[in-house]
Amino acid sequence: MTLPPRSAFRVTPQVILGLLIVGFGLILTAENLGIADAGHVFRYWPLVFVAFGLAKMLQSATMSGRIAGGIFLVFGGWMTAEELLGVRLDLDRWWPLFLVAFGGLILYRGVWHGHAAGPLSDRGTSGSTISEVAIWAGKKSRNTSPAFRRADLTAIMGGVELDLRGASTGGQEAIIDVFAWWGGIEITVPPDWAVSNRVVAFMGGASDESGGTQDSQHHLLVRGFVVMGGIEIKTK
Repeated sequence: MTLPPRSAFRVTPQVILGLLIVGFGLILTAENLGIADAGHVFRYWPLVFVAFGLAKMLQSATMSGRIAGGIFLVFGGWMTAEELLGVRLDLDRWWPLFLVAFGGLILYRGVWHGHAAGPLSDRGTSGSTISEVAIWAGKKSRNTSPAFRRADLTAIMGGVELDLRGASTGGQEAIIDVFAWWGGIEITVPPDWAVSNRVVAFMGGASDESGGTQDSQHHLLVRGFVVMGGIEIKTK
């Protein structure tokens, strides 16, 4: 079995989380030593959303994943403008832009993505890649591809369920990128799949209850980030 090469460094939510924890510790240390005022530094907290949004957009290989990252990027930029620049952005005036963005996503998935992926009955069922985004909602998806390669799952105050029991990796390693914020993601794999769980959880959980062993023919790498939510990988 030939595994695809992995890059030595990637800007992922895990990297962002690690940098944030290191930075938080350094700031508190500097305050204890009388070098800096932590209260002043923490005024920059909205940049956390900007960082997560950029990481998601750079990491994602699908348009839906980039859109999810863009949501965090816009929200973080909005909060940064108010907190640091003193620019008051009246939500009562600008909230219809969220409808514009949501409508644009529907058009993209229904027109451009529809032509690219083929008939609606085949989309996300037998393709080698799949992308699901759930925002304040729940989504269920099933994939039966004989050569499943990649998935991008995002749950923001919602839930995503992906059933891979009818799929196969074709003897290569498949990758699932996950991102859950106050949400949950459930992945069901066949019993002969070996799963590597590299999800970073912050005030949440990421459990792997799959039954495959590392000498299995099919390998799945699950990576990403979950905050105040949960990710479950299981076998049925």
